[in-house]
Amino acid sequence: MRILFLTGRLPYPPTRGDRLRAYHFLRILSHQHRITLLSFIADDRETGNIGPLREFCEDIQLVHRGQLHSTTTTIMNLWRPTPLQSLYYRSSVMQGAVDRLLARRQFDLVYVHLFRMAQFVAGRRRPYRVLDLTDAISTEIERSLPYRDPKWRLIYRAELPRIRRYEQDIIHHFDETWLISNAERRQILQGKQDERVLVVPNGVDTGRYRPSGQTTAAPLLIFVGHMGVFHNVDAAEYLARDILPLVRQSVPASQLNLVGAEPSTQVQALANLAGVNVLGHVADLNAALNDATIFVAPLRFAAGVQNKVLEAMAAGLPVVTTSYVNTGIEANDGEHLIVADDTEGIAQAIITLLHDPQARQRLGKAGRDFVLRNYRWEDVLERVNVIETNMTSMP
Repeated sequence: MRILFLTGRLPYPPTRGDRLRAYHFLRILSHQHRITLLSFIADDRETGNIGPLREFCEDIQLVHRGQLHSTTTTIMNLWRPTPLQSLYYRSSVMQGAVDRLLARRQFDLVYVHLFRMAQFVAGRRRPYRVLDLTDAISTEIERSLPYRDPKWRLIYRAELPRIRRYEQDIIHHFDETWLISNAERRQILQGKQDERVLVVPNGVDTGRYRPSGQTTAAPLLIFVGHMGVFHNVDAAEYLARDILPLVRQSVPASQLNLVGAEPSTQVQALANLAGVNVLGHVADLNAALNDATIFVAPLRFAAGVQNKVLEAMAAGLPVVTTSYVNTGIEANDGEHLIVADDTEGIAQAIITLLHDPQARQRLGKAGRDFVLRNYRWEDVLERVNVIETNMTSMP
């Protein structure tokens, strides 16, 4: 099939969750289908990132989205009941690019990544349109409110009902909608039944993320994530300021590595705390994971599936995380990972594992086996091939 692939950000480098999913879907689908990528870029320097995408695409077209223009567009359209995120991406240039491509080329399918891009094809009936919502954004926003500063809390309280309404409505304008997990599907459907809303999970490169076989002697904790994203920044601060000191009371030699691109000023400041190392981006993440003893992901609000946790599990690292994270992953607490939701409970789970190397080994192996069984990027190709089969069988 010929697929038009619409993204709000260039899906390279895959250093954050939204880019990661789009990049791997693009990569996998290109094995059997011809893809045209149409994406916003915020900066002309991003054109330097299209090289690795060329092998997956027969054509790549970019639309510049300037911050000033996007902000002005948002302000001028505040009267609309549309979420601010969609208003921010409102663009006559992008709409023109979409319309021209669909008029001039015979596409069989349009893949739309995230609801901010839905506006550009929601009014069409052809070709077959897939909306990849990925997460129920409204869920994460609601959970994050207690942790935001008063200004942003006010903004997001006003934004939340807009997003909820939009998520509920927009799925009816597409032939099918994809979510990343069963939990997200339940959030979107709110008890209703709709066979057009499907779960298409993320995957993990289990060849890249794997146990190295080395033995870790030092009590080293690690947390990985894009360190400019609010839920990761909050988790890093919570781990470094509240949880690690409790762990060090019992295991004084304990250290924490914070790994991830573009660390915010809040995250950088954590390097001044005892036992905390802010490493930023690392060239070999698998090596960084294998250097550690335990992966800790104390996210206090999250939606979807946290790939950083899946990658740690694939590397054979024992994981301690929260129920918000595990709701998306659907692993068994105590078998595949450890779940705890309060400061003392997380710290105690870490301490217990630090004192029990056999339990760490058992948990790490079970976690990797769980990921191997349940998380494959190839699932997206199987779904698209089903769509193609259904199209060819239609009279």
